[in-house]
Amino acid sequence: MLLVLHTALDSGIDTQLASALMVTHLGLFFLWQPIWQREQRVDLPALAVTLVLVTAMLWLNWWTVFAWLVLLIGIVAGRSFSTRRERYVYMLSLAMLVSELLINCTAQLFLGKPLPGGIAQSFRIGLYLAPAVLYAMPPIIAPPRDPFPVDFFRGITFALLTALLAVFSVAMTLRLDIEYPLALIATLMALGVFLFFLSWITTPGAGSIGLLAVWEKSVLNIGTRFESWLANVSNLASQQAEADDFLDDAVAALVDIPWVAGAAWVSSGSRGMHGHTSPHALALDTDALSVTLYTERSVSSALLIHCRLLVQVLGHFYVAKRREREQAGAAHLRAVHETGARVTHDIKNLLQSLNALTAALESASDTHQEQRGFELLKRRLPDIAQRLKVALEKLQRPALGAIVLVPAARWWRELCERLADDDIELIANIADDQQPLPGECLDSIVDNLIDNARHKVAAGEARHIALDLAVLGGALRLTVRDDGRAIAEHTARQLFQHPVASRTGLGIGLYQAAELARRHGCQLRLAENVDGRVSFELSCASATFLKATAPPTPSG
Repeated sequence: MLLVLHTALDSGIDTQLASALMVTHLGLFFLWQPIWQREQRVDLPALAVTLVLVTAMLWLNWWTVFAWLVLLIGIVAGRSFSTRRERYVYMLSLAMLVSELLINCTAQLFLGKPLPGGIAQSFRIGLYLAPAVLYAMPPIIAPPRDPFPVDFFRGITFALLTALLAVFSVAMTLRLDIEYPLALIATLMALGVFLFFLSWITTPGAGSIGLLAVWEKSVLNIGTRFESWLANVSNLASQQAEADDFLDDAVAALVDIPWVAGAAWVSSGSRGMHGHTSPHALALDTDALSVTLYTERSVSSALLIHCRLLVQVLGHFYVAKRREREQAGAAHLRAVHETGARVTHDIKNLLQSLNALTAALESASDTHQEQRGFELLKRRLPDIAQRLKVALEKLQRPALGAIVLVPAARWWRELCERLADDDIELIANIADDQQPLPGECLDSIVDNLIDNARHKVAAGEARHIALDLAVLGGALRLTVRDDGRAIAEHTARQLFQHPVASRTGLGIGLYQAAELARRHGCQLRLAENVDGRVSFELSCASATFLKATAPPTPSG
């Protein structure tokens, strides 16, 4: 396209060859142009523009060439780049077009004669070589382009600066009666100094904010107190707990902006109005909020964008407050649900203990067995009553999760008393009898594990249950194992993650036990899962955090 353009201008625009070459150049331009998509259907406006351009190329003159070159410079200068190689290609193309405009076209159009032979001949050969350089560059492989990859503001600015440079150079030539090349060089130097000075005053330096920063701030605020309103909205969001109360105060602050006369809003939970109405109303909607702004004057395009930004910010804050309230309610319901599920499991274990005591009394056949049953009942009832009291407190205050600590020796002694009549092997290795342990947490977890093992024994899937406790160096490890059949692989993968349906109860109890362990800084896991050896292990890397939570319960 560039090579055909230069050939047409070099052959003389008054010839038929030049007109034919310019029509060819125009066809190549439509293949290259970055504005319309290639697969886009040509509509009537585009067809009219094409016919006008073809007509202009057939009746060619230097005014047409000047306008066409300025248009090409604007399109090339405004092209958006995606790679460094693409930038180099367009910079070379832009340099050729600017040279064509300043050297060939401007001199012929305004001065009526070409430049001196030496200068004209040098540029004539150079402008033939410049397009040939593009063939030496590797092809640019880029993704499909967007419909409008041209920055029109940048392109128009560069095109107008180039046209101004050409006209000002001609004016200096005619006014000062100097040669055009000298006037062009002087104009280029003056333009360079001006651009350098403009860059200096618009770049923020030490001790100054810069003209560009002032301009950007003016464009952002449009004479409003946007920054102060945004800070006020942030403060309101942190102060107001209810979303509707926040929305009411935020809209009231919105009316304080000078050009806003009033504002009305409608949300899913409330509606209201602040300020007063005016003839100029602007309705703006977000996903959860509809706001109508009443302004003192008609809203311009720039101000419309500003208003949309204000309402979108307000809508985002409002949605965030609603989501915060919903999450708080969901967290409370989840706490109640988890507490209820955990307490239900605890009560079920206590009921099983009561059933065992009742069965022992009912099966007593002589006075000795009755006396032994009453002693067992006397020993176990205070513990059962205490655990029922704790369960009731959990139901009444589900959000409280205070850790109740007991000495290791005391907890182990009470556990042995509870399991004394069961055929369970109990092994303990306690280095420090006064080491504080989370008694309630351990009771709940041990009851769940023992209960699951008992189910396997009752079903004939296991015969022996063992419990090992090791408290060494502040660390805790508790293991409950049985010699039954291994848990199914797909069930084992889901344990401790969410409730699992199972006929033996290996589901909600273990899930709640794992959650309880995590809240106490411990970990419950399936340590072994093979036929003949299934073990669950509760471990705490260090129990020192328990001392900071609450003092140990004094031993009794």
